[in-house]
Amino acid sequence: MELVVDANILFSALLRRSTTRTLIFNNYLKLYAPKYLLAELDQHLEFDSEIKEKLEQTKEETKTVIGAMLQSINIIQICEYAPFVNQALELSPDEYDAPYFAAAIYLCVPLWSNDKRLKKQNTVKVFNTQEILQLISKD
Repeated sequence: MELVVDANILFSALLRRSTTRTLIFNNYLKLYAPKYLLAELDQHLEFDSEIKEKLEQTKEETKTVIGAMLQSINIIQICEYAPFVNQALELSPDEYDAPYFAAAIYLCVPLWSNDKRLKKQNTVKVFNTQEILQLISKD
C-alpha cells in the first residue's frame, strides 16, 4: 500500500515506541513525503518546547530514530509535486499541509495523517493510523 505520510505521524512515532513507529517500518507500506517534511521536522525539533519535553530520548537517539524512519520514506522533490500545489492549497485547511496534499495528488495515493481536518475534502483519501491497521489486517 502506497501512502504519503504527514509529519504528525512521524512525530507520533518519534515520541514513543508505538504501533505508528512499527507501521513506518512495515514492508507492506511504501511511504512517501514531500521534501518539506524535512524542514518541518527540523523546525519543530529545534523550536517546539512541547515536543522536546515529550521526547524520552537523548538528542542522538532522536537523530538515530529519525534517520531510520527517513530510510523507510521516499522523499518527493518539490519540482515533482509543484504543479499540484495550487490545487492542494485550495483543499488544505492549513497551508502547511498543502505539500502533503500536493504530493498525494501527484502520486495518486492516499495521505496518512491523524489530523481529522484533512478528511474534510473529497479529492484525496486520508487514512488515520487505526484505519491503516484495519486495512493491513484485512490483507
